Amino acid sequence: MNEPTNTKITFKTITVQKENFLQIINPDTQVNEYDGILYYNTGIYGSRLDNAFPNLLLDLYTNATSVHSNFINLKGTLILGNNLQAEDDTQAALVDPFLAVYNKSSDNLKTVYAKASMDMALFEGVVLQCVFNREGKVAEVYHIPTQNFRLAKQNKYGYSDFGYISQNFGYISNSFSSPKLNQLAGAVKIKMWQPDMWKKYPVQLMYLKPYSYSPYAIPSYNAGLNWILVAHEISEFHKNNLRTNLFLSGILTQLKGSMSDEMMEANSDEIEKFYAGGKGRKVLLAYVDDMANKPMFDTITGAEQDQVFDVLHKEAFQQVVTAHNGYPILAGVDPKGASLGGDANLINIALQAFTHLVTDKMKNVILSGINRIMQVNELPPVTCITEPLKITQPLPQPDDLTRNERRSFLYDLPEIDESQNNVTPDNTIPA
Repeated sequence: MNEPTNTKITFKTITVQKENFLQIINPDTQVNEYDGILYYNTGIYGSRLDNAFPNLLLDLYTNATSVHSNFINLKGTLILGNNLQAEDDTQAALVDPFLAVYNKSSDNLKTVYAKASMDMALFEGVVLQCVFNREGKVAEVYHIPTQNFRLAKQNKYGYSDFGYISQNFGYISNSFSSPKLNQLAGAVKIKMWQPDMWKKYPVQLMYLKPYSYSPYAIPSYNAGLNWILVAHEISEFHKNNLRTNLFLSGILTQLKGSMSDEMMEANSDEIEKFYAGGKGRKVLLAYVDDMANKPMFDTITGAEQDQVFDVLHKEAFQQVVTAHNGYPILAGVDPKGASLGGDANLINIALQAFTHLVTDKMKNVILSGINRIMQVNELPPVTCITEPLKITQPLPQPDDLTRNERRSFLYDLPEIDESQNNVTPDNTIPA
Protein backbone atom coordinates (compact mmCIF):
# COMPACT_ATOMS: atom_id res chain seq x y z
CA MET A 1 0.00 0.00 0.00
CA ASN A 2 1.48 3.29 -1.10
CA GLU A 3 1.88 6.05 1.43
CA PRO A 4 0.08 9.32 0.47
CA THR A 5 2.46 11.99 -0.70
CA ASN A 6 2.29 15.48 0.75
CA THR A 7 1.49 18.18 -1.80
CA LYS A 8 3.71 21.23 -1.42
CA ILE A 9 2.38 24.58 -2.59
CA THR A 10 4.82 27.44 -3.18
CA PHE A 11 3.50 31.01 -3.31
CA LYS A 12 5.27 34.00 -4.72
CA THR A 13 4.49 36.97 -2.49
CA ILE A 14 5.13 40.66 -2.89
CA THR A 15 5.58 42.92 0.10
CA VAL A 16 4.46 46.50 -0.49
CA GLN A 17 5.55 49.04 2.10
CA LYS A 18 5.34 52.78 1.63
CA GLU A 19 7.72 55.23 3.26
CA ASN A 20 6.14 57.74 5.60
CA PHE A 21 7.38 61.30 5.86
CA LEU A 22 5.52 61.54 9.17
CA GLN A 23 5.02 58.96 11.87
CA ILE A 24 1.33 59.13 12.57
CA ILE A 25 1.11 59.55 16.29
CA ASN A 26 -0.65 62.28 18.23
CA PRO A 27 1.21 65.57 17.79
CA ASP A 28 2.16 66.88 21.22
CA THR A 29 2.66 70.64 21.01
CA GLN A 30 5.05 71.34 23.84
CA VAL A 31 7.36 74.29 24.44
CA ASN A 32 10.66 73.52 26.16
CA GLU A 33 13.66 75.74 26.86
CA TYR A 34 16.80 74.27 25.38
CA ASP A 35 20.02 75.77 23.99
CA GLY A 36 18.82 79.20 25.14
CA ILE A 37 15.73 79.16 22.91
CA LEU A 38 12.15 77.96 23.29
CA TYR A 39 11.68 74.77 21.30
CA TYR A 40 8.29 74.38 19.62
CA ASN A 41 7.96 70.60 19.52
CA THR A 42 5.64 68.04 17.99
CA GLY A 43 7.34 64.80 19.02
CA ILE A 44 6.60 63.08 15.70
CA TYR A 45 9.82 63.72 13.77
CA GLY A 46 11.93 61.22 15.66
CA SER A 47 12.62 63.28 18.79
CA ARG A 48 10.59 64.76 21.60
CA LEU A 49 12.66 67.90 21.09
CA ASP A 50 12.18 68.18 17.34
CA ASN A 51 11.44 71.96 17.42
CA ALA A 52 9.39 71.46 14.27
CA PHE A 53 5.76 72.32 14.99
CA PRO A 54 5.66 75.06 12.29
CA ASN A 55 7.17 72.54 9.86
CA LEU A 56 4.33 70.14 10.67
CA LEU A 57 1.72 72.83 9.95
CA LEU A 58 3.43 73.68 6.66
CA ASP A 59 3.65 70.02 5.66
CA LEU A 60 -0.03 69.38 6.44
CA TYR A 61 -1.01 72.46 4.43
CA THR A 62 0.88 71.31 1.35
CA ASN A 63 0.47 67.53 1.58
CA ALA A 64 -2.49 66.55 3.77
CA THR A 65 -6.09 67.15 2.65
CA SER A 66 -7.63 69.56 0.16
CA VAL A 67 -10.32 70.58 2.68
CA HIS A 68 -7.69 71.86 5.11
CA SER A 69 -5.69 73.60 2.36
CA ASN A 70 -8.88 75.19 1.02
CA PHE A 71 -9.68 76.79 4.37
CA ILE A 72 -6.12 78.07 4.79
CA ASN A 73 -6.26 79.65 1.33
CA LEU A 74 -9.72 81.11 2.02
CA LYS A 75 -8.53 82.64 5.29
CA GLY A 76 -5.50 84.16 3.59
CA THR A 77 -7.68 85.69 0.86
CA LEU A 78 -10.18 87.17 3.32
CA ILE A 79 -7.42 88.57 5.58
CA LEU A 80 -5.72 90.17 2.57
CA GLY A 81 -8.96 91.75 1.34
CA ASN A 82 -8.24 94.94 -0.58
CA ASN A 83 -4.85 95.26 1.14
CA LEU A 84 -3.66 98.21 3.23
CA GLN A 85 -5.04 101.71 2.90
CA ALA A 86 -5.40 104.81 5.04
CA GLU A 87 -8.09 104.47 7.69
CA ASP A 88 -9.17 108.00 6.81
CA ASP A 89 -9.35 108.51 3.05
CA THR A 90 -8.51 112.19 3.43
CA GLN A 91 -5.08 111.21 4.84
CA ALA A 92 -4.15 108.84 2.02
CA ALA A 93 -1.56 111.31 0.75
CA LEU A 94 0.36 110.89 4.02
CA VAL A 95 0.03 107.12 4.24
CA ASP A 96 0.45 105.92 0.65
CA PRO A 97 4.10 107.00 0.20
CA PHE A 98 5.18 104.92 3.20
CA LEU A 99 3.13 101.92 2.03
CA ALA A 100 4.93 102.12 -1.32
CA VAL A 101 8.51 102.16 0.07
CA TYR A 102 10.41 99.07 -1.11
CA ASN A 103 12.91 97.29 1.11
CA LYS A 104 16.07 95.56 -0.10
CA SER A 105 14.07 92.38 -0.76
CA SER A 106 11.88 94.27 -3.27
CA ASP A 107 8.86 94.18 -0.95
CA ASN A 108 6.83 97.17 0.13
CA LEU A 109 4.45 97.20 3.06
CA LYS A 110 1.58 95.99 0.89
CA THR A 111 3.43 92.91 -0.34
CA VAL A 112 4.67 92.29 3.20
CA TYR A 113 1.05 92.39 4.38
CA ALA A 114 0.04 89.93 1.64
CA LYS A 115 2.66 87.43 2.84
CA ALA A 116 1.72 88.06 6.46
CA SER A 117 -1.91 87.26 5.58
CA MET A 118 -0.98 83.73 4.51
CA ASP A 119 1.22 83.23 7.58
CA MET A 120 -1.64 84.32 9.83
CA ALA A 121 -4.00 81.92 8.04
CA LEU A 122 -1.62 78.96 8.40
CA PHE A 123 0.34 79.56 11.61
CA GLU A 124 -1.88 82.26 13.19
CA GLY A 125 1.34 84.08 13.91
CA VAL A 126 3.27 86.71 11.93
CA VAL A 127 6.87 87.90 12.22
CA LEU A 128 7.95 91.31 10.93
CA GLN A 129 11.47 92.73 10.91
CA CYS A 130 11.73 96.50 11.32
CA VAL A 131 14.82 98.54 10.44
CA PHE A 132 15.13 101.98 12.03
CA ASN A 133 16.86 105.00 10.48
CA ARG A 134 18.99 107.59 12.25
CA GLU A 135 15.92 109.63 13.20
CA GLY A 136 14.34 106.73 15.10
CA LYS A 137 11.71 106.10 12.43
CA VAL A 138 11.04 102.72 10.82
CA ALA A 139 12.63 102.92 7.39
CA GLU A 140 12.06 99.34 6.17
CA VAL A 141 9.74 96.49 7.05
CA TYR A 142 10.50 92.87 6.11
CA HIS A 143 8.39 89.73 6.22
CA ILE A 144 10.02 86.83 8.09
CA PRO A 145 8.59 83.35 7.40
CA THR A 146 7.06 82.18 10.67
CA GLN A 147 8.65 78.73 10.44
CA ASN A 148 12.08 80.42 10.55
CA PHE A 149 11.43 82.20 13.86
CA ARG A 150 11.95 81.06 17.44
CA LEU A 151 11.83 82.97 20.72
CA ALA A 152 14.77 83.23 23.08
CA LYS A 153 14.36 82.04 26.65
CA GLN A 154 11.98 84.16 28.70
CA ASN A 155 12.94 86.63 31.41
CA LYS A 156 11.43 86.65 34.91
CA TYR A 157 8.36 88.47 33.59
CA GLY A 158 7.61 85.74 31.07
CA TYR A 159 8.72 87.84 28.10
CA SER A 160 11.36 87.06 25.50
CA ASP A 161 13.73 89.98 24.96
CA PHE A 162 15.21 88.43 21.83
CA GLY A 163 14.25 86.20 18.97
CA TYR A 164 16.20 84.01 16.55
CA ILE A 165 15.96 83.76 12.79
CA SER A 166 17.25 80.65 11.03
CA GLN A 167 16.32 78.29 8.21
CA ASN A 168 17.69 75.34 10.16
CA PHE A 169 15.12 75.01 12.95
CA GLY A 170 13.55 71.59 13.28
CA TYR A 171 15.11 68.17 13.92
CA ILE A 172 13.65 66.39 10.90
CA SER A 173 15.29 63.18 9.73
CA ASN A 174 14.26 61.91 6.31
CA SER A 175 15.55 61.73 2.77
CA PHE A 176 14.97 65.45 2.24
CA SER A 177 16.37 66.91 5.44
CA SER A 178 19.05 65.95 7.92
CA PRO A 179 18.99 66.65 11.67
CA LYS A 180 20.73 69.81 12.74
CA LEU A 181 23.32 69.20 15.44
CA ASN A 182 23.17 72.74 16.76
CA GLN A 183 19.99 74.79 16.61
CA LEU A 184 21.93 78.03 17.06
CA ALA A 185 24.35 77.33 14.21
CA GLY A 186 23.82 80.16 11.75
CA ALA A 187 20.88 81.62 13.71
CA VAL A 188 20.66 85.41 13.95
CA LYS A 189 19.76 86.88 17.34
CA ILE A 190 17.58 90.00 17.06
CA LYS A 191 15.98 92.26 19.65
CA MET A 192 12.23 91.95 20.01
CA TRP A 193 10.09 95.04 19.44
CA GLN A 194 11.07 97.88 21.74
CA PRO A 195 11.11 101.08 19.65
CA ASP A 196 12.51 103.31 22.41
CA MET A 197 15.77 101.31 22.16
CA TRP A 198 16.26 101.92 18.46
CA LYS A 199 19.71 103.46 18.92
CA LYS A 200 21.13 100.32 20.53
CA TYR A 201 19.03 97.92 18.46
CA PRO A 202 18.29 99.44 15.03
CA VAL A 203 16.93 96.09 13.81
CA GLN A 204 14.01 94.62 15.76
CA LEU A 205 11.45 91.83 15.43
CA MET A 206 7.72 92.06 15.96
CA TYR A 207 5.85 88.82 16.72
CA LEU A 208 2.10 89.16 16.17
CA LYS A 209 -0.33 86.50 17.33
CA PRO A 210 -3.73 86.16 18.98
CA TYR A 211 -3.68 85.42 22.68
CA SER A 212 -2.84 81.80 23.44
CA TYR A 213 -1.77 79.79 26.46
CA SER A 214 1.72 79.53 25.05
CA PRO A 215 4.61 81.83 24.13
CA TYR A 216 3.99 80.69 20.56
CA ALA A 217 0.93 81.00 18.36
CA ILE A 218 -1.34 77.95 18.58
CA PRO A 219 -3.62 77.69 15.52
CA SER A 220 -7.32 77.59 16.30
CA TYR A 221 -7.62 74.39 14.25
CA ASN A 222 -5.05 72.65 16.48
CA ALA A 223 -7.67 70.30 17.94
CA GLY A 224 -8.40 69.03 14.42
CA LEU A 225 -4.81 68.06 13.54
CA ASN A 226 -5.46 64.36 14.17
CA TRP A 227 -8.42 64.40 11.79
CA ILE A 228 -6.34 66.20 9.17
CA LEU A 229 -3.82 63.37 9.54
CA VAL A 230 -6.64 60.80 9.26
CA ALA A 231 -7.86 62.34 6.01
CA HIS A 232 -4.28 62.36 4.74
CA GLU A 233 -3.76 58.68 5.59
CA ILE A 234 -7.04 57.66 3.91
CA SER A 235 -5.88 59.42 0.76
CA GLU A 236 -2.44 57.79 0.96
CA PHE A 237 -4.00 54.35 1.43
CA HIS A 238 -6.17 54.62 -1.68
CA LYS A 239 -3.32 56.16 -3.70
CA ASN A 240 -1.06 53.30 -2.70
CA ASN A 241 -3.70 50.78 -3.79
CA LEU A 242 -3.99 52.44 -7.18
CA ARG A 243 -0.23 52.61 -7.67
CA THR A 244 0.45 48.99 -6.70
CA ASN A 245 -2.86 47.52 -7.84
CA LEU A 246 -3.10 45.96 -4.39
CA PHE A 247 -6.49 44.35 -4.97
CA LEU A 248 -6.16 40.78 -6.23
CA SER A 249 -7.87 39.94 -9.53
CA GLY A 250 -7.55 36.18 -9.15
CA ILE A 251 -5.24 33.24 -8.53
CA LEU A 252 -3.05 31.54 -11.16
CA THR A 253 -2.04 27.93 -10.44
CA GLN A 254 0.85 26.19 -12.23
CA LEU A 255 2.24 22.64 -11.99
CA LYS A 256 5.64 22.82 -10.37
CA GLY A 257 7.04 19.60 -11.70
CA SER A 258 10.81 19.46 -11.36
CA MET A 259 11.35 23.22 -11.18
CA SER A 260 13.85 24.39 -8.59
CA ASP A 261 13.35 27.52 -6.49
CA GLU A 262 15.50 29.51 -8.91
CA MET A 263 13.50 28.21 -11.87
CA MET A 264 10.21 29.11 -10.14
CA GLU A 265 11.52 32.61 -9.48
CA ALA A 266 12.48 33.05 -13.15
CA ASN A 267 9.17 31.56 -14.26
CA SER A 268 7.17 33.90 -12.00
CA ASP A 269 9.08 36.88 -13.38
CA GLU A 270 8.18 35.87 -16.93
CA ILE A 271 4.52 35.41 -16.00
CA GLU A 272 4.51 38.76 -14.24
CA LYS A 273 5.91 40.46 -17.35
CA PHE A 274 3.35 38.70 -19.53
CA TYR A 275 0.31 39.65 -17.43
CA ALA A 276 1.41 43.03 -16.17
CA GLY A 277 1.77 45.49 -19.02
CA GLY A 278 0.84 49.12 -18.54
CA LYS A 279 -2.35 48.36 -16.62
CA GLY A 280 -1.72 44.81 -15.43
CA ARG A 281 -3.95 43.19 -12.85
CA LYS A 282 -2.47 41.74 -9.69
CA VAL A 283 -2.80 37.97 -9.34
CA LEU A 284 -1.67 35.46 -6.73
CA LEU A 285 0.71 32.90 -8.31
CA ALA A 286 0.78 29.40 -6.82
CA TYR A 287 3.05 26.42 -7.75
CA VAL A 288 1.67 22.97 -6.86
CA ASP A 289 2.91 19.39 -7.13
CA ASP A 290 -0.52 18.04 -8.07
CA MET A 291 -3.13 20.02 -10.00
CA ALA A 292 -5.86 17.99 -8.29
CA ASN A 293 -4.82 19.63 -5.02
CA LYS A 294 -4.64 23.17 -6.28
CA PRO A 295 -5.72 25.86 -3.81
CA MET A 296 -9.20 27.35 -3.97
CA PHE A 297 -9.54 31.09 -4.44
CA ASP A 298 -11.95 32.99 -2.19
CA THR A 299 -13.04 36.36 -3.47
CA ILE A 300 -11.96 39.21 -1.21
CA THR A 301 -14.65 41.84 -1.19
CA GLY A 302 -13.91 45.42 -0.23
CA ALA A 303 -17.51 46.31 0.61
CA GLU A 304 -16.90 46.27 4.36
CA GLN A 305 -13.68 48.28 3.98
CA ASP A 306 -15.43 50.79 1.75
CA GLN A 307 -18.11 51.34 4.39
CA VAL A 308 -15.47 51.96 7.06
CA PHE A 309 -13.58 54.38 4.84
CA ASP A 310 -16.79 56.17 3.91
CA VAL A 311 -17.65 56.73 7.57
CA LEU A 312 -14.09 57.85 8.36
CA HIS A 313 -14.00 60.17 5.37
CA LYS A 314 -17.27 61.88 6.29
CA GLU A 315 -16.26 62.23 9.93
CA ALA A 316 -12.81 63.59 9.01
CA PHE A 317 -14.39 66.10 6.61
CA GLN A 318 -16.79 67.42 9.25
CA GLN A 319 -14.10 67.52 11.93
CA VAL A 320 -11.73 69.53 9.71
CA VAL A 321 -14.50 71.98 8.75
CA THR A 322 -15.47 72.37 12.42
CA ALA A 323 -11.83 72.86 13.46
CA HIS A 324 -11.64 75.84 11.10
CA ASN A 325 -14.96 77.17 12.44
CA GLY A 326 -16.20 76.96 8.87
CA TYR A 327 -19.19 75.72 6.88
CA PRO A 328 -19.39 72.76 4.46
CA ILE A 329 -20.41 74.98 1.55
CA LEU A 330 -17.13 76.90 1.92
CA ALA A 331 -15.31 73.58 1.42
CA GLY A 332 -17.14 72.94 -1.85
CA VAL A 333 -19.88 70.67 -0.48
CA ASP A 334 -23.49 71.65 -1.06
CA PRO A 335 -25.42 71.02 2.18
CA LYS A 336 -28.76 69.25 2.04
CA GLY A 337 -31.98 71.18 2.44
CA ALA A 338 -33.52 74.28 0.95
CA SER A 339 -32.14 77.76 1.47
CA LEU A 340 -34.04 81.03 1.10
CA GLY A 341 -32.42 82.92 -1.70
CA GLY A 342 -30.69 79.89 -3.22
CA ASP A 343 -27.04 78.82 -3.20
CA ALA A 344 -25.70 82.30 -3.84
CA ASN A 345 -27.39 83.59 -0.71
CA LEU A 346 -26.13 80.61 1.29
CA ILE A 347 -22.52 81.19 0.18
CA ASN A 348 -22.77 84.90 0.98
CA ILE A 349 -24.14 84.26 4.46
CA ALA A 350 -21.46 81.63 5.16
CA LEU A 351 -18.69 83.94 3.92
CA GLN A 352 -19.95 86.89 5.96
CA ALA A 353 -20.21 84.78 9.11
CA PHE A 354 -16.77 83.25 8.52
CA THR A 355 -15.26 86.70 7.92
CA HIS A 356 -16.84 88.19 11.02
CA LEU A 357 -16.15 85.27 13.37
CA VAL A 358 -12.74 84.14 12.13
CA THR A 359 -10.70 86.18 9.69
CA ASP A 360 -11.53 89.71 10.85
CA LYS A 361 -10.00 88.89 14.23
CA MET A 362 -6.84 87.60 12.57
CA LYS A 363 -6.68 90.66 10.33
CA ASN A 364 -6.94 93.00 13.31
CA VAL A 365 -3.93 91.32 14.94
CA ILE A 366 -1.75 92.17 11.94
CA LEU A 367 -3.21 95.68 11.64
CA SER A 368 -2.50 96.38 15.31
CA GLY A 369 1.19 95.60 14.74
CA ILE A 370 1.46 97.63 11.55
CA ASN A 371 -0.27 100.58 13.20
CA ARG A 372 2.34 100.48 15.95
CA ILE A 373 4.88 101.07 13.19
CA MET A 374 2.75 103.88 11.79
CA GLN A 375 2.57 105.44 15.24
CA VAL A 376 6.36 105.38 15.62
CA ASN A 377 6.63 107.12 12.24
CA GLU A 378 3.97 109.66 13.30
CA LEU A 379 1.71 108.61 10.44
CA PRO A 380 -2.08 108.09 10.39
CA PRO A 381 -3.33 104.52 11.01
CA VAL A 382 -4.10 102.07 8.23
CA THR A 383 -6.90 99.58 7.75
CA CYS A 384 -7.89 96.80 5.36
CA ILE A 385 -11.36 96.28 3.91
CA THR A 386 -12.66 92.86 2.89
CA GLU A 387 -15.66 93.37 0.64
CA PRO A 388 -18.50 90.81 0.57
CA LEU A 389 -18.71 88.44 -2.37
CA LYS A 390 -20.59 89.93 -5.33
CA ILE A 391 -22.57 87.20 -7.05
CA THR A 392 -24.54 89.50 -9.38
CA GLN A 393 -23.99 93.08 -10.40
CA PRO A 394 -26.89 95.27 -9.14
CA LEU A 395 -28.89 96.88 -11.92
CA PRO A 396 -28.95 100.69 -11.85
CA GLN A 397 -32.32 102.35 -11.39
CA PRO A 398 -33.06 105.47 -13.49
CA ASP A 399 -33.99 107.60 -10.45
CA ASP A 400 -30.60 106.86 -8.86
CA LEU A 401 -28.55 107.98 -11.85
CA THR A 402 -27.35 111.30 -13.17
CA ARG A 403 -28.18 112.36 -16.70
CA ASN A 404 -24.86 111.16 -18.12
CA GLU A 405 -25.17 107.90 -16.22
CA ARG A 406 -28.63 107.34 -17.70
CA ARG A 407 -27.23 108.07 -21.16
CA SER A 408 -24.45 105.53 -20.60
CA PHE A 409 -26.35 102.70 -18.84
CA LEU A 410 -29.78 102.97 -20.47
CA TYR A 411 -29.16 104.38 -23.93
CA ASP A 412 -25.47 103.63 -24.56
CA LEU A 413 -24.94 107.27 -25.56
CA PRO A 414 -21.80 109.35 -25.00
CA GLU A 415 -21.59 111.92 -22.21
CA ILE A 416 -22.69 115.47 -22.91
CA ASP A 417 -21.34 118.78 -21.70
CA GLU A 418 -23.70 119.80 -18.89
CA SER A 419 -22.54 123.40 -18.74
CA GLN A 420 -25.24 126.11 -18.63
CA ASN A 421 -25.01 126.85 -22.38
CA ASN A 422 -25.71 123.25 -23.42
CA VAL A 423 -28.67 122.40 -21.17
CA THR A 424 -32.04 122.58 -22.95
CA PRO A 425 -34.70 124.86 -21.39
CA ASP A 426 -37.10 121.97 -20.81
CA ASN A 427 -34.32 119.86 -19.21
CA THR A 428 -34.65 117.16 -21.85
CA ILE A 429 -31.76 115.07 -23.07
CA PRO A 430 -30.35 116.47 -26.30
CA ALA A 431 -29.97 114.12 -29.23
